Amino acid sequence: MPARTASSLTELAEHAGINLYAEGSLHAELKRRLAGPGDRFEVPVDGKVVDLVKADGELLEVQTVGLGKLAPKVLYLAARGHRVRVVYPIAVETRIRRLNPDSGELVSERRSPKHGDIYQLFDELVHASALIAAPRVSFEVVFVRDAVLRVRDGSGSWKRRGDRTADRMLEELLSSRRLTTRSDWLSLIPRDLATPFDSRGLGEALGVAPERVRKLLYAYARAGLLVEVGRAGRRKLYARKTARV
Repeated sequence: MPARTASSLTELAEHAGINLYAEGSLHAELKRRLAGPGDRFEVPVDGKVVDLVKADGELLEVQTVGLGKLAPKVLYLAARGHRVRVVYPIAVETRIRRLNPDSGELVSERRSPKHGDIYQLFDELVHASALIAAPRVSFEVVFVRDAVLRVRDGSGSWKRRGDRTADRMLEELLSSRRLTTRSDWLSLIPRDLATPFDSRGLGEALGVAPERVRKLLYAYARAGLLVEVGRAGRRKLYARKTARV
């Protein structure tokens, strides 16, 4: 991708609304990329405004953060017979660009050391486990390269030395993965993992941090995909729950 000039970054910052934040650029661009002929944006459906209504009637909600807040809306629409797809982006690679708060010019740019994977989804789903394998609800996890615009105006957290995140932009859409059925969701747990298993065993098998694995186990147990079958010391033991016929 060609390097952005200071002036082009200024234009992007103004477009994103550094001083008046509205819909983020990542959210808007994903909606645009997902739209096809006959699709409609921002449509009222059963008293709720939906991001995108596909020509075949499927409802799409793009959510970059806060799945817990979105869950009631999605479940409400699904309960009324609508097919709802939740689109959630995960950044495989992120560029962090810091802008001058007065001029909007680029001050610095660096690559974030963080690299997201599909298990990052559970940082959100721990607050929205009812969406997992819910009837007429599917997830599309899209893996992207993105850029985060920050402004050092003193209003951000102390951890970022006062930098405020002004916008998040899509740089490249790499791939996606659809999760709909119980089998889709359970495929995130290795089939050859001995049962019962605990957070340590699953974390080692996946190469995922223990805290995130515990969120997955909690969310799956709440969603009825796993059942607690005992303990190994202080750690809970889990097994796949047989689906009801």
